[in-house]
Amino acid sequence: MWISQKIIASQAERPAAELAKTTGGAAAQGAGEYRNLPFAGPWGIAYQPPNAAQAVIVSTSAGDACVGTLAADRGLKPGELLLYSSGGAELYLKNNGDIVINGKVFSREAANGS
Repeated sequence: MWISQKIIASQAERPAAELAKTTGGAAAQGAGEYRNLPFAGPWGIAYQPPNAAQAVIVSTSAGDACVGTLAADRGLKPGELLLYSSGGAELYLKNNGDIVINGKVFSREAANGS
């Protein structure tokens, strides 16, 4: 009985999520140290955050996982999507149907012959 009460108490003290700085590879440092973190994301998208990124760490029944990183405001409108790398490559999907790849615009109207 007392063991289960201690376990419940320790779990209640831990926040549901924590911000931690990535320290390279699959590791991060926050209130605690995280190693061999899996990175959760949409299916088909794999990523490795750069060092010092602010990672969001959550606890799951299978262990801790990084569910994303905080990103600076990039001026996106609601509904738009921007994929980018730390090296500068960008793929921007705009609400008007345009696709911008590394600054080159591919418009829906041009593709449809309008």
